[in-house]
Order: sequence, then structure tokens, then C-alpha cells
Amino acid sequence: MKILGLETSGQMAGVALVCDGEVACERTFAARMTLNQRLAPEIVELLGGLPRDAELDAIATGIGPGSFTGVRMGVALAKALAHALELPLAGISAPEAIVAAIGAEPGTGVCVLQRARADELYATVLSVGADGIGQEVEPTRVLTLPRALRTAEELLGRAPELFAGDAAAELADQIRSIFREVAVAGEEHQGAPRAGQVARIAAARPERLDAQAAFALTPRYVRASQAERQFGVDLGLRG
Repeated sequence: MKILGLETSGQMAGVALVCDGEVACERTFAARMTLNQRLAPEIVELLGGLPRDAELDAIATGIGPGSFTGVRMGVALAKALAHALELPLAGISAPEAIVAAIGAEPGTGVCVLQRARADELYATVLSVGADGIGQEVEPTRVLTLPRALRTAEELLGRAPELFAGDAAAELADQIRSIFREVAVAGEEHQGAPRAGQVARIAAARPERLDAQAAFALTPRYVRASQAERQFGVDLGLRG
């Protein structure tokens, strides 16, 4: 199975091709201010031609949380390609992709912490399955660090064995002041989601590939957009 993966929620975006569950090729590039210009051409470069000629079986895209504009662009393009090529589509969250890159043991409780805004964090608690892919215990919340730590412990019924994500590495000392024995993933590839992992999860969990997702898939907007905050309106973007 050949799956095209897109991930556009962070400062670095990426596209990847997964063949039979393995990452065959992947491209990463700076997303800030140029994503709308670069995303489609990067896909063409990755595939060595137009997507319609690549004999793809499915598409997978990151749905966030992360950059509001970046996530929106990635999801919109993935839905357009899935519709035009009549392919099933899967939406994979950023925390799922981050955990998939770590290779944690089955049963490991992981708390993924990503930078949101000011002192807020995107906090997601996952339990690693037998295939190394994290199952979210509860959807992402926007929390302060103290509340995120309490919530993770409450949801798992114990302290998480592992923290991951860009904010986790930055806040490792504060995390260990509460949970002394916990591990904190600090490598660069463990802090941000990657397109290869997005597509690999879709390959490992084919039940998530949906023929109707080209019309129904929505980004994971956990926080209100800048326009909603500025004008005090709710556009119904967060489900």
C-alpha cells in the first residue's frame, strides 16, 4: 500500500511516501510564511510527478493541534487530493505522530506537551498499543503545566512513564520536580510530528482510512483562532 503523508502543524512541514508500512522517502521544509507556495510543489518533487500518476492507495494528513493556518492548509490540500483522486483519507493527530516516532514499549503512558500560546500547552495523554502507536486517552486540552501534570496522572491512574513534545523537552526540570523518575524525550525528531509517521500510522491502522473523509475530515482546532479571540465570536471551528 502506498500512502502519501502530509504534516503541516509546526514550523517545519513535511511530506512523505510510505510503502507497505515503511517510509520510502520524506521531505521536510520551513513552513512559516511560505507553506502555501511550497506544499504542492514539494509533493510533486517527492512523488517525481503529479499525484494522479503516482498510483497512490491512500492519503494521510496531520490534523493538529498546532499552527492554525498550517493545519488548515494541510487538511484542505489533503481533502482536495483525496476527492480528486477518489482515495481514502485518514486524519492523524500531532501527538499520535510524535509518540509513533519514539518507539515506546506497549502499555507505556505518555503525556505529549506542545507549545500553544503564552503559558498554555496543548496536553494530550496516550497509552502505547502493541503496535507502538499511541491511543489517545482523551482529546487534547489546552492547560497550564501544573494542570497538565495533574490531568495526566488522573487519566492514567498513575504518573506517565514518558513525556514528549517540544514543550516537554523545554520544561523537563519542572516536570521532574513533580515526577522524579519520569523519562522526557529530548531528541529533535521526538519533539515535532513528521509526515512519515502520519502516513505510517495510517498504514498500521487501515480502519482509519475513510472514503468519506474528503468531505468530513476536520482539523483539531483546540484553541480559538486569532479572529475569534479578537472579535469575541465563535465560528464553530472546534467541533
